[in-house]
Amino acid sequence: MNTHYLTSSHTNPQFYIFTQLFEARHTGGPPFDLSSNWTSIQEESWLDFWQREGHQLLEEKWNKRFPEFKEIVDVRDEAERVYWQALWEEHVKDLGARFWHIFSCAFENYQHELLKSFGSISTEDLEEIEQELEQLDVSGNQPRYKRKKKIDAKEPYLTANDDPEDIEEEEQRRLLGLPAAFGAQASHFIRRKPKAESVVEQYFSSYGDSDNMTSEEEPEPLHGVQSGFIKKKKPKKKKPNPSVDQMPDFMKENKSKLFKYWLKRFSLFSRFDMGIRLDRESWFSVTPEKIAKQTARRVACDVILDAFCGCGGNAIQFALTCGRVIAVDIDAEKLAMAKHNATIYGVADKIEFIHADFLQFAPSTRLRPDVVFFSPPWGGPSYQKLATFDIEESLLPVGASHLMQLGRRLADNVSFFLPRNASMSQVIALSGAGQQCEVEHNYLDTRLVALTAYFGSGLIKTQPCAAEGEVNTSENGVD
Repeated sequence: MNTHYLTSSHTNPQFYIFTQLFEARHTGGPPFDLSSNWTSIQEESWLDFWQREGHQLLEEKWNKRFPEFKEIVDVRDEAERVYWQALWEEHVKDLGARFWHIFSCAFENYQHELLKSFGSISTEDLEEIEQELEQLDVSGNQPRYKRKKKIDAKEPYLTANDDPEDIEEEEQRRLLGLPAAFGAQASHFIRRKPKAESVVEQYFSSYGDSDNMTSEEEPEPLHGVQSGFIKKKKPKKKKPNPSVDQMPDFMKENKSKLFKYWLKRFSLFSRFDMGIRLDRESWFSVTPEKIAKQTARRVACDVILDAFCGCGGNAIQFALTCGRVIAVDIDAEKLAMAKHNATIYGVADKIEFIHADFLQFAPSTRLRPDVVFFSPPWGGPSYQKLATFDIEESLLPVGASHLMQLGRRLADNVSFFLPRNASMSQVIALSGAGQQCEVEHNYLDTRLVALTAYFGSGLIKTQPCAAEGEVNTSENGVD
C-alpha cells in the first residue's frame, strides 16, 4: 500500500485531526479490535473540519481572488447580485473539492498509521484500503507549461550563406517558425551548398578588388552578424533576501539540511517576524501553532501547568483559553525567551514563569492545577528514524510512566504531546487498567506531525464505555 503525501505549505498548512477513544487492557487481555467503521469516521471528521474552518478558508481565498468585491458590496444591483452569487457558488464547489482531496489523502495516511502503530496491518487490511482509495488522484498540481521540445542537432537550419531564393516558400515559413502549409507537411529541407560568391565577397566587390585592401582597411561587419556568435546576457545579481539574512548561524552553516526548518517558522509562530526568539533546540521541538491552539481548546480550564514550557509555544496558546498558566522549565534562557514571546502575543500577564526542575518541583509544590500538560524532550530529530518510539526509554529526562505519576499527584487530568511514531500500546497503558484515554493524530496537510493524548474524565469527550476487547471511535475533529 502507498502512503500518500501532498506538498505541504510552509507558512499556513491545513490542519486535520483524527481521534480515537481507547480503553486500557488488563495484562494478558485480548488484543485491540480495530475493525472500525472507517467510512463513518471519515464522514464525521470531514463535517467537523468543514464546520470549524470551512467558512474562514472560503472567505480568505475569495478575498484574495476578488479584492474588489468589498468595494462594490453596497452598490450592486440585482443583476450584479446574481452574477456574484454564481461566482461564489462556483468558488465554494471548487475549493470544497480541493480540500476534500487533501483531507482524503490525510485520512488514508491516518488509517495506515493507526493500524501500523498496533502492528496489526494484514494483507487483507491493505487490500481493502487500496480498493477504497484506488481511484484517489494524488498527483498534485500539474505543471502549468509543457517543456519545450529540444532542438534536434540533425534538423536543417538557415545560415547567412544560404540564399532565401533557393529555398521553397514552405521551407522559409518553417524555418521562420511560421505554419509551413495548410495541407500536407513539407518534406525535410536538404541544406544547399552556398553560391560561389559569398555574402562577404559581395561586400568586398562593392568596394573594389579585395586584394588591394590593406590590413588597416578592415571592413565593418555587415549588420554586425558576420562573427556568427551571440553574446549571452550576464545573469542578474540576486537581490539580498532579508528573511534569509535573519536565519540563525547554525542553519546557514548546514543550509542543505536545516533550511526546511527555517521555511516552517511561520507555522511555528504566526507572529514570527515580530521578534520571536528561539534557541537551537526549540527549532526542532516547539509545537506548531495550529496544534497548540487545538490542544488549548481541548484543555481549557481555570489553571493549567505546562511542565516543560520551552520557548512558550503551548503556554502562549493556553493563556488564550485558560484563566492562568503555570509555565515551568529547567532552562533559564528558554524561560526568558518564552516570556519575551508571550509579550509579543500580549498574554505575558496571564503566565507565571517558574525556573525549576519539574521532577523536583512536582513533589514539593502546593499548586493544584486543573490540568497538567507534558511536552517532554524527544531527543532531537533522530526520533524520526525509529520504527516505534518507546515512550518509557526514549523520552527525556524520564519515562512517560514516571511523568504520569508526578502529574497525577497534582491533577486528575493529564495531557501528553508525543512523537508521531510513539508506541500506541504504551500510550494507552498510561491511563491505567480499565481506564480510558483519547488519542489525537495531528496532521498538517497530509503529514502526521505528532500525537496528543488526553487522560482523565475532565478531558475525554463524553461517550459510551467501550466493551471488553473493543475500541470506541469518538467524533473526529473538535467542536
